[in-house]
Amino acid sequence: MFRHLIAIAVACLASSALQAQERDLKFTLDFISLGRHAPWYVALGKGYYKEEGLNVTILPAKGTADAIHSVASGVTELGFIDIPSLVASGSAGGAIKIVAVNYQKPPYCVFSLNPGANVTEPRQMKDLELGSSTGSFVPKIWQAFMAMNKVDSKTLKIVNIEPASRVPMLATGKVQSIDLFIMSEPSIRRAITNAKPVCLFAGDYGLEIYANAIGVTDEFLAKNPEIVKKFVRAALRGWKDALADPEEAARIEVQYVKALDPEIIKEELAIVKRLAVTPDVEKNGFGYVSLDRLRNTVNFINTNIDVPGEKLNAEQIFRSGYLPDPPIRP
Repeated sequence: MFRHLIAIAVACLASSALQAQERDLKFTLDFISLGRHAPWYVALGKGYYKEEGLNVTILPAKGTADAIHSVASGVTELGFIDIPSLVASGSAGGAIKIVAVNYQKPPYCVFSLNPGANVTEPRQMKDLELGSSTGSFVPKIWQAFMAMNKVDSKTLKIVNIEPASRVPMLATGKVQSIDLFIMSEPSIRRAITNAKPVCLFAGDYGLEIYANAIGVTDEFLAKNPEIVKKFVRAALRGWKDALADPEEAARIEVQYVKALDPEIIKEELAIVKRLAVTPDVEKNGFGYVSLDRLRNTVNFINTNIDVPGEKLNAEQIFRSGYLPDPPIRP
């Protein structure tokens, strides 16, 4: 009995010592917590961060600009950073470095209705009325996309609509189409029942650029290279599991974000899989970064967006050597 009590005491002390050694880390999402973010919560719920000695807190953001500011200012150590937004921020985002790419394809989508404008090909964007934001660079991406596909980009009619109002205005026919991420499709389909939402997905028509990735400042990297490697490895294990088993991922995420609908989580993850699992990822693992594709991404933004201050290049924003070895493949 005495030996048994000693064993319990030793185990408790070992557990307390391990907890004391855990490194606290804050990770910011690119928006409020949604179904598309389940992979990060899977890594949390299955203890992958803990296994690496990390105590990770996942925080929501107000948008991509907020996420960039949060990491650049040191409010959070790491973030889910949209590369086009980072490049578009110019010198203001120069401190942030990308160490792993999660969205191998950009999530940009033009939603219309059938019956309605029913936009399924780039040529149908000629003279199209698009509900978007005149304060955002995304309409310029769509205009560049039209030019790539030999459609007169000057004919695109941008209607300034706040994100929360876009789906209601599409549903009531007040605008022909709207600009939202492709992961919004499950919610749009539930909100509009008298017509079928249709997505023109830019990634299907030649827009070969990266989107969201794990970002961290150069300063934090220099001081904590092993911590970043551990976070990336744990997170990518979560990505592998969440995309392989969306039902389990939904059960885990709703433990942390109780307001979410498990069915929508599963449907969003099926869409995220389209963005995250490509031949490159199947071969090289989650997080893979092709420098050529990154250069294409950076050049596309620098060419088509009015970037404030000094323009960034691919070599400035990328740091190699932080992906798991061996790779974590789908």
